[in-house]
Amino acid sequence: MGDFREHGVLLYLDKTLYKAFIRLQADRGLGRSYAGLLPFTEGLFRLGFLSSEDYEVHIRKYSEGIAEKPQPLPAQQLEEKKELERKQKVFSMVLEQWNQHPSSVWRAKWVRQAEKWKDRVANAQLVLALTNSGEAES
Repeated sequence: MGDFREHGVLLYLDKTLYKAFIRLQADRGLGRSYAGLLPFTEGLFRLGFLSSEDYEVHIRKYSEGIAEKPQPLPAQQLEEKKELERKQKVFSMVLEQWNQHPSSVWRAKWVRQAEKWKDRVANAQLVLALTNSGEAES
């Protein structure tokens, strides 16, 4: 025999059961399958056809509501986020190379860039802090 495959069960509900099913689905924030499987599991357990261990596993699973999917960022915000990530990496490299470049021209260029980005990029603030600590040492 092959692997066990899950089986579908078609149920026809009268108006009373259907309304209860819809209320369960809405109140618990469940999808249709879970809203059907939750009371089914409960019933099998109460009737003695499901072990306590299996009951706990299934009840936990079928009680999970529909997860809210995070909304994708609009194209402009996505591009802005990528730009901030790029700047964070660039300023990280500047921090790593700061002591290798004693040139005041090179450092001044990056201080100007860091001033532009200091409110939005953490590593830009670190470059400015490094600059200020260097001036204090002089």
